[in-house]
Amino acid sequence: MNTDEQLVSIVQQFFHAVPHCRILGMKPEHASSENVIVSMPFNEELEANPGSGIIHSGAITTLMDSAFGVAACISLPDFETCPTIDLRIDHLGFPDPFKPVRCSAEAYRVTKTVVFTRGVAYQDNLSEPFAHGVGTFMRSGRTLSQMAKRLAK
Repeated sequence: MNTDEQLVSIVQQFFHAVPHCRILGMKPEHASSENVIVSMPFNEELEANPGSGIIHSGAITTLMDSAFGVAACISLPDFETCPTIDLRIDHLGFPDPFKPVRCSAEAYRVTKTVVFTRGVAYQDNLSEPFAHGVGTFMRSGRTLSQMAKRLAK
């Protein structure tokens, strides 16, 4: 069984290997077999309206999809890659301007073919989310290390 530090390292490698995660500056703040917390810094290029300081909902959705996906991957014994089957995000409000955002995600059910995830996007307080969602991910049978080697070519 992997330690939380090892899982954080695996998640960092995953985000480094996936170009859009790297470009958006996603970083794991926490990773365990129970959940992951991923942060994304404010970047003016991601603003919904220039000068507003509010990160576009598309970037928030990408953060949540990525966090849900990595939660699915690390919930499996061999850290399989898990492409998104379905994703539903409910935006409950706007994040505070000019601040980083976070997503806390968990895999709550694993079957032979599908991993079910859920989580929230928030800033400073997990109990004050500005978005929540659920996602389903297909088990591929390929490991994250196989995917990382393929992407590194």
